[in-house]
Amino acid sequence: RKTKMSKRVLAIANCRVSSDEQLLNGSLPRQKLSVESAAEELGAEIIHFWSGSVSSKAGTNVSRKDLKEMLEMCKSNKSIKYAIFDEYDRYMRSINEGPYFEVLFHMQGVKVWYASESDAFNGDDAMAKFMRVMSAFKAEGSNEERQRKSISGHTTALKAGKYTFHPKAGYMRGSVSYT
Repeated sequence: RKTKMSKRVLAIANCRVSSDEQLLNGSLPRQKLSVESAAEELGAEIIHFWSGSVSSKAGTNVSRKDLKEMLEMCKSNKSIKYAIFDEYDRYMRSINEGPYFEVLFHMQGVKVWYASESDAFNGDDAMAKFMRVMSAFKAEGSNEERQRKSISGHTTALKAGKYTFHPKAGYMRGSVSYT
C-alpha cells in the first residue's frame, strides 16, 4: 500500500547589510527573525540563508554572488517556492535590477517575498508591482543622496584644510594646527 507523501514548501532567505558597521548594530539577527516569521506564515521551511555585508546599489546587483547562488539553488531544487528578504532595500536598491531579478526568480517558479511588508505589497497585481517599484525608487534615491552628501562633505572639509581619511601607517601628528 502506497502512502501519499505531502510535498514540503521550501524557501530560501537572504539577510543583507550594506556595511561592516551595520553588521555590528544587530540588523542581521532582526532580519533573520523577520524572514523566519514570514516563512512560518507562508507555511514554508527555509533550507538556506545567505547573510552578510553586500553592496546592492544600482548597477552592482547583476554580479552579486548571493543572488547568483540563490538562483542556481532554485534551478536545481524545484521545491523552492519563495526567496524571502526582510524589506525591499535589503533585497536591493535598484529600480531596474529589482524587477529584473524578480522575473528571474519567477522563471524558476519562485516568488520573491518581503517579510516586513504586507500581503498587498507582495501581491501580483498592478498596485503591488507599483508599490515595489516605488520602494526601489526610494532605496536607489536614498543611495544617491547619501553619495552626494558624502562627496559634498569631503569636499567642504578638504577646502577647510581638514584631512577626511584615515592617516597612513606611521603618520605622526605635527605641531601646526590648520583649524
